[in-house]
Amino acid sequence: MKLFSLFYLVFIVDNLHYEKFGDGTVKQVDIPFEIPESWEWVRFSEVSTIVRGGSPRPIREFITEADDGINWIKIGDTNIGGKFINSTKEKIKPTGLKKTRYVTKGTFLLTNSMSFGRPYILNVDGAIHDGWLAISNYEEVFSRDFLYYLLSSKVAYHQFLELISGAVVKNLNSDKVASLLVPVPPKKEQERIVSAVFIGLPKVEDYQKLHDRLEKINKEFPEKLRKSILQYAMQGKLVPQNPNDEPVEVLLEKIRQEKQKLYEEGKLKKKDLEESIIYKGDDNSYYEKSGKFINLLEVPFTIPNKWSWQTITNVSAVQMGQSPKGSYVYDCMVDNSVEFHQGKSNFGINVLEHSGKYTTHITKFISAPSIVMSVRAPVGDVNILSHDIVIGRGIAGITPYSPLYLKYEYLFLKTQKSVLEAHATGSTFKAISSQTLNDALIPIPPINEQIRIVSQVEKFYSCIVRLES
Repeated sequence: MKLFSLFYLVFIVDNLHYEKFGDGTVKQVDIPFEIPESWEWVRFSEVSTIVRGGSPRPIREFITEADDGINWIKIGDTNIGGKFINSTKEKIKPTGLKKTRYVTKGTFLLTNSMSFGRPYILNVDGAIHDGWLAISNYEEVFSRDFLYYLLSSKVAYHQFLELISGAVVKNLNSDKVASLLVPVPPKKEQERIVSAVFIGLPKVEDYQKLHDRLEKINKEFPEKLRKSILQYAMQGKLVPQNPNDEPVEVLLEKIRQEKQKLYEEGKLKKKDLEESIIYKGDDNSYYEKSGKFINLLEVPFTIPNKWSWQTITNVSAVQMGQSPKGSYVYDCMVDNSVEFHQGKSNFGINVLEHSGKYTTHITKFISAPSIVMSVRAPVGDVNILSHDIVIGRGIAGITPYSPLYLKYEYLFLKTQKSVLEAHATGSTFKAISSQTLNDALIPIPPINEQIRIVSQVEKFYSCIVRLES
């Protein structure tokens, strides 16, 4: 049995802790944790003086810049993560002392509202308002630094939380802090503890930085891995080339035939049949021939010899959205209408944000399956349509000509967000023009390789999803 201490008023009988009160009554008490034999548990009010600050009102009438002004200590005089309050930004008139609390250097201040329970040590004398609790007369029992770490610890904070649980306004008052149950080691041991903390804290801070860095890496890694996989895929590095694949020239010729067929059916204009020719010169540079003009072309990266660089408009039908007149927009489904989508949408997976209904007589109609891209605020977000829609300004529809694999073009366009953003213009909001989108370059592999690329990317993405979960 541990002997009862008249000073600390908490004693042990048969491994149970009891507390003796001033009227002689004794009550069993739950302690936060076990402590060494040489330590004691004590109510904070038994080993310190705890008082609340006060504010003369209206405070602006007491603020002064006079030489005899008294430091007016506020939360704003603290530094984030700081231990001391070294100076104040304002002073009050000596007459304000009647309505406030004067404290001296070495006093602990404890925040009692908002971020309650945060301790600071005063390095100045001054007056405190009612957002502070002042703790003094602790020196007989606690070393200053040990008390600081004690009040900063979870030992204190968890008790603070219990003391204010259920309260509408989460404030600490002097009575609640006075009831705090604190462990008291011998003074010499307090000094040894503080020395160990001084040595250990920098290591903890280093560990925290490493932990934060690791958390950031873990958070960013899946998305960076997706981008890396896509970049490798579009450079022909993700899957091996197969010499038995049908040459890409055959694919491009089939696209030309498809465009001619659509023209004969009245679905394309004659100008849509015009295309630029991109080829590699004897100097290993790329050139684009458009009509009578030949221009040196800068390609973003090297592709396999069996691939071909093409413009988006060479291999896809591109439609820029157009906003209808108000009379054509409906709030609900009506006969002969389809979904209408404006820009400024963050596309979900296979579903676009719905913003109204729009008659099918307007020409900017995009049939599924097609790709849709935001071309203003934000630029470059892409998705695959799961159903037919009509598009307004801010969205472009991109329909690959057969037999170009739609999923391949979709994956490529996902890699182009930053490229397109770099070409965006505008002061109110950034946007790209139809010309920018039409002239964008896309690397075209043989059709079978497109299919292999998409399949491999989807497998990798499935693995990443499992990593994230």
